[in-house]
Amino acid sequence: MDPKFFSVVVNGFAGALVSVCKSMGVDITLDKAAITSEVSVSGSRAAALVGFVASKARGTVAIMVDEASFNEIVSAMSGGAITPKLGDALSMSVLGELANMASGQAFIKLNEMGSVDLTPPQLLVGERIRSIPSAGDSTRYFTLPFRLKDGGTLYMVLAIS
Repeated sequence: MDPKFFSVVVNGFAGALVSVCKSMGVDITLDKAAITSEVSVSGSRAAALVGFVASKARGTVAIMVDEASFNEIVSAMSGGAITPKLGDALSMSVLGELANMASGQAFIKLNEMGSVDLTPPQLLVGERIRSIPSAGDSTRYFTLPFRLKDGGTLYMVLAIS
């Protein structure tokens, strides 16, 4: 895989996530010391997955959150109008909207390098939710942990092949 394209994908989705979160009143900071080229998402309770297909690669971007970050995101993005509750359709739709908004911004940046198609977000919820890496060598993984001001953690996991 072209390292430049890989860098553009990672930076495009991460930058879009930070931009969207900050515009919605969610104070989020990348924990650069904890970035890993593996899947590492301890404590995740909910996830929004978006698939993408580009001319140079295809993959999945997962936004995975622990309960504290889920609560903070739902409260901030709804202006306090929605009571956060894991598994509740309305609460979960907020996480899906975050994924939509971030992937939409990333789509604009990535489209400059060629055609990119995105899937609608798929939402998952459960205890100790985790991502299982594929056994193939052609897929690269990257986990970007973000810390939220109230102590929660949001993980962006990219799987690109």
